[in-house]
Amino acid sequence: MNEKQSKSVSSYQQYLPAVLQEDDFIGQFLLAFEKILSGGSETSSKKQIITKDTYNPPGLEEIIDNIHLYFNPQQTPEEFLPWLADWVALSLRNDWKVEVKRQFIQQIVGLYRLRGTKAGLIKILSIYLKESGFGEKVEVFDQFRNFPNYFQVQLTLNDRDPEKYWRQAKIAKAIIDRVKPAQTFYSLKILVPTMQLTKPSQVVFPFKLFEYLQNQTFFIEVKINPQENNTVPVNQLAKQLVIQLQGNSKLINLDSPHIIIDNQSFTVKYKLNYQSLADNLKGFNVKLSNRTDKYFVGDLAINLYFYINEIEHRKTLLEQPINLSPVLKICRLNSAEEMIEGNTIFKLTNQPQESAMRITENPWTQPYNVQTFAAPERQELQPEITAIIEKLEIEAILEVAQTDLDNIDLNKIILRLKDDVSDFHLFTPETSIENNQITIKRTIYYQQFLQTIDKLSVTIKNINNIDITGKLTVQASLNINHNLSTYKLLEKNFNIAKVSPQEILQICSNVGETHNEDETVLTILGTI
Repeated sequence: MNEKQSKSVSSYQQYLPAVLQEDDFIGQFLLAFEKILSGGSETSSKKQIITKDTYNPPGLEEIIDNIHLYFNPQQTPEEFLPWLADWVALSLRNDWKVEVKRQFIQQIVGLYRLRGTKAGLIKILSIYLKESGFGEKVEVFDQFRNFPNYFQVQLTLNDRDPEKYWRQAKIAKAIIDRVKPAQTFYSLKILVPTMQLTKPSQVVFPFKLFEYLQNQTFFIEVKINPQENNTVPVNQLAKQLVIQLQGNSKLINLDSPHIIIDNQSFTVKYKLNYQSLADNLKGFNVKLSNRTDKYFVGDLAINLYFYINEIEHRKTLLEQPINLSPVLKICRLNSAEEMIEGNTIFKLTNQPQESAMRITENPWTQPYNVQTFAAPERQELQPEITAIIEKLEIEAILEVAQTDLDNIDLNKIILRLKDDVSDFHLFTPETSIENNQITIKRTIYYQQFLQTIDKLSVTIKNINNIDITGKLTVQASLNINHNLSTYKLLEKNFNIAKVSPQEILQICSNVGETHNEDETVLTILGTI
């Protein structure tokens, strides 16, 4: 039997009648099926994953015998990972590395037991950072007084490349949003390696947001502009077209308004304090009463005046045409016993006893409602203090004046928003660099207003080996009357001196070696 098998081309021939076992043609014919079903002898009993690039793959029997290898996330082909992830109810992001996907699939079942906990969040972020090559240092802080549902996540990256920084920040945020408890909110803080200069070259521009609460003042201005065919003198309209301002939530006691009259219009300006706005977060209303004897047609404008960085800003809350019917005004005596003429109408009929005067039932128009600032969800900051602004976004824009940017590296111009009460300036803010412009943003919520209200500054540092000149603009954006408005707080020109390579702090260079032949300096981040 062994002698016959040695002469056989295919091992399948041993199952044929004796007369066919030595037929070479049948052996070659069966050999093709043997390789498909059982594989070749050189691949026999070899455990392996079959991919499209596998040379001389085993037969179907061996593939089925090794099917368990496809269920191992560390060994299965990349194409099988989404299929395995579906088994454990895991959604894989396309921007994750293959190693990250394998680790999450392997460990996700155990992590489900920790879902929604501090330990689970740390473990998940550590897996992602480690497999992405960014270390695995993750810290979660959740002990904050008066903020029971707030926590802070701190990641430490070993690469400060801005592109990688923002990509990892977005991925980390997506992971946190997926696993955090629904009722919680958080902030993400990312630490990266930085460098220092032995000779700083910088300029600092301080600015402020608002005055302290007790010193804040606002003005609501009501402007009336008659049509050109108006026959009533403007100074008379200012007396007989009566304006009333009140809060929608709480009545306010206002001082006498300031009335401004010009040739074509008149303006009534009311002064309000911080408490008046805090008591009326639902806004204010303006009513008009036409106490002339003619119809009035014109335009109404309601404006809000406020101060940011001691600069007065105006926001138009309402603009619309008005058409007012006259109401009756009873003649009366003033303090000097002089008769003030009214527009009382007497109706004479055939029966004198029915003669009488008529007065309009409602001398006021329907209220014109406006809202100032959008009320934040949580308003009380401390006893007897209420926030009237939910958040304010500060944007600093640096424009380089030089047109030849070949010798200037914008990444070596450091732009930061700084305050005296936090370490915000130590972290890389949301930054965009385009053409000759650098833009950074910071959002300040109402909890931070009282601390940073007058302690803000913007800092520009230069580590280029060339002087930098340009213009800095700081602007603030906030919601007023349900519309996002932007106001300029600061606009300054600057000139920052250059910093030569030998002025930069040398960390990795040997003693006596100030710089290399190509004028670069070795630092902890490489060469500059």
